[in-house]
Amino acid sequence: FDETKMQYLGVSAVAAGGELRNLVSGMTPAVFRDRGEEYQIRVRLEPNQRNLEALFNTVLIPNVNGSLVRLADVATPIKTMSPAVINRQDRSKSIMISCDIAPKGKGIGGIQSELDTTFKTMGLPEGVSYSYVGQAENFKELSQSMGMAALLGVLFIYMVLASLYESVVTPFTIMLVLPLAICGAFYALFVTGKSLDLFSMIGCIMLLGIATKNSIILVDYTNQLVQNGMDHYAALLQAGRTRLRPILMTTIALIAGILPVAIGLNEASRQRTSMGVALIGGLISSTLLTLVVVPVAYSYIERFRVWSLNGAKRWFHVVNT
Repeated sequence: FDETKMQYLGVSAVAAGGELRNLVSGMTPAVFRDRGEEYQIRVRLEPNQRNLEALFNTVLIPNVNGSLVRLADVATPIKTMSPAVINRQDRSKSIMISCDIAPKGKGIGGIQSELDTTFKTMGLPEGVSYSYVGQAENFKELSQSMGMAALLGVLFIYMVLASLYESVVTPFTIMLVLPLAICGAFYALFVTGKSLDLFSMIGCIMLLGIATKNSIILVDYTNQLVQNGMDHYAALLQAGRTRLRPILMTTIALIAGILPVAIGLNEASRQRTSMGVALIGGLISSTLLTLVVVPVAYSYIERFRVWSLNGAKRWFHVVNT
C-alpha cells in the first residue's frame, strides 16, 4: 500500500483488507430461517471474479466516504506467501503443530524425548523456541507430579520402617524390593505394548506400598528368629521356608484381584488396563526376586549394622576413657 495515496483518497489498510477478504472468502450478513432451521447466507464474488491476481486493476474498494476507489490506485501487487492467520503467544508469533499418536506407537513421553533430542541435535534458529501445550504439557506436568509423589512415598515408607524397627539401616533391606518391582512393571508394560500413561503411573505409585509386604514378612520373621538366639544364616533359611507360603498366597490373591482390571472387560475399563498390567508385573518380579535378593542383602546389611554398632560403642568407650 502507498500511504500517501491512501491518505489522499481516504482509504485505510484495515478497511481495504477487510473488503478484499469479504470479496474472496465471503461474509454472512444474514440468516435464513426455515421450519425451525437456520442457514447462514454467505455473500461473495462469483468464482470467475475471485482471481485478484488477474483482475487486480478492476477491483474496487470503498473509502471513508463510501465512494469506490480502484485498488490499483493505492496498492501495488506483489506475489508472495504468508500465513492465513498469525497467532501470538507472549507477544511473539507462534504456530501450533498437533498430531495423533499411533495406536501401537510410542507414548507421549517417548515422543517428547525424541523431539527434545532432535531439536537439540539440529539446533533451532536464533530467536526461535518451542514448548509443549495441550495433552503434551499436561503429561509433562503429570510426570513431575508423579515423580514428586513417588519420592515422598519412598521417604514416608522409610520413616515408618525406621521408626518400627528402630534402625536406620534395616529399612534399606526391605526397600530394596522397590526398584525390582518398578523394573517388573516397566517390563510388563513393554511386553504388552502399553504406554506409560496416568493409570500406569498410578499403578507404579501403588507398587511402592504393595511390594514391600513380602520383604516385611520375610525380614520381620528373620529378626524374630535372630532375637531368639538363632544364627543369621540359619534364621534366613528358616524364614524363607516358613514364609514362602504366606508370600505366595498374598501375591496370588492380589494378582487375581487385579486381573480383571488388566484384562479390561468392557470399553470403559480398557483405558485402565495399563494400571493392572503394571501392578501384576511389579508383583511378579518383586515376589520372585524378594526370595533371592532380600535374604542376600539382609545378610550383608546386618553385618554392616553390627559392625558399625560395635565400632560406635568402641569409639564411645575410648572417648569416655
